[in-house]
Amino acid sequence: MRRIHEKKIDDAKYYEKIWGEEFNTRPWYDAVRMRALIRDVKNYDEVIDIGAGVFGAVQYIAEKTPLKCSLTAYDQSYTAKEIVEKIAPEINYLVGECEVRLPFDDGSFDVVIAGEIIEHMEDPAAFCAELCRITRGWVCLSTVDTNSENAKKHGDYPEHIWEFTREDLVSFFEPHGVTTYEVVGDYHFIYFLKQW
Repeated sequence: MRRIHEKKIDDAKYYEKIWGEEFNTRPWYDAVRMRALIRDVKNYDEVIDIGAGVFGAVQYIAEKTPLKCSLTAYDQSYTAKEIVEKIAPEINYLVGECEVRLPFDDGSFDVVIAGEIIEHMEDPAAFCAELCRITRGWVCLSTVDTNSENAKKHGDYPEHIWEFTREDLVSFFEPHGVTTYEVVGDYHFIYFLKQW
């Protein structure tokens, strides 16, 4: 794990600006990445997307799949909430902080999804422990592989404060249950199954 930016710039105000820009209202998904994020979701699951923003995994489920699930999005942006609620009103979109103890009971969800958020967290290990705490089944986490060709072409991600190796990511989850690692496109993926 390597810190790539000392200063954290992506507070709620930062994302109000990002999600308020017009281009963020166009429907667009990386379908390969989304299918990997929702791989373990099945009908009637309770699913939460932590750091959902706009065009997150539960929004993809609502808009692009036949799955019948209870869908919750959790993010720090009220603007993202407003955009998503217009597109997919069936999603329970909650606004709150992700850097603290998440406001959910132990084992609240069948599937917890966290796509491209861990690299923004000051304490990635504590964040992963929270994801494991609130699931009663699966956690799917992804983060950009900064060594991939597309990431190198993209250049700096000023809002990211960490980059990770496979070993880093696995080490955050292994103490809590069965952990597997995969590469999907330009992303590291962790699939975690809670053992009771």
